[in-house]
Amino acid sequence: MGRVYVDARVFDRRNRTTHFLVDTGATYSIVPPSLARAVGVTPLAAKFGVTLADGTVRTVKACTMGIELCGRTGPMTALIVPGSEPLLGVETLEVLGLRVNPSTGELEPTRAHGALLVGVRP
Repeated sequence: MGRVYVDARVFDRRNRTTHFLVDTGATYSIVPPSLARAVGVTPLAAKFGVTLADGTVRTVKACTMGIELCGRTGPMTALIVPGSEPLLGVETLEVLGLRVNPSTGELEPTRAHGALLVGVRP
């Protein structure tokens, strides 16, 4: 299938359109510290141990921000990883109700709506 890249708008106090690599093997999304600062997010106070694809264990900060992609918006949990490129993980795709079509390499909906709340009463 090759690499899949998408442009998405991320936002908190400010917003930026960013070019993301879509990684269906990654749980969380990743943003470089410069992007987190550019949109004005406040990192969570705690740091988290994560294992990178090459087996390296790192301790990193995390944050939440909004994301708009394919006409859908939702909250995104992102790890703030110095030296990284913006990466969209499976958790973000699931929140937005999107998947990668392996035949076309494009994102497509998995359901009619973006963020889906189950068990919440009107």
